[in-house]
Amino acid sequence: MAKDASALWEQYYVLTKEMQKFLDREDIDEFLNIAEQRNVIFDRMIAATTPDHKKTDEYKAFLAKLQPVAKDVKDRAQSWLARSKQRNVKVRSYTASPGFQPSGHMVNTQF
Repeated sequence: MAKDASALWEQYYVLTKEMQKFLDREDIDEFLNIAEQRNVIFDRMIAATTPDHKKTDEYKAFLAKLQPVAKDVKDRAQSWLARSKQRNVKVRSYTASPGFQPSGHMVNTQF
């Protein structure tokens, strides 16, 4: 069982690194796809990891390796989300509201 847990830990780490790469490219669809895969691995990892595993040096090394990468992914994903929200606000601000006539409308309809 320890080998299964170790393999799942490594898969989880690899998927987290892949998420980092797709954030670099701003390929959010692929990022979300990998996040779904990572969630499946996470569920399996939790089921396979016993309290005894968590006391091992291997598990502690895994966490030490994973934490900076996971924090980077989380921070960059939040940053992307904030930028995305700002872009949506800007786009909506240029969208015509009811009753608003863009400039040139009267000229276009009169001639």
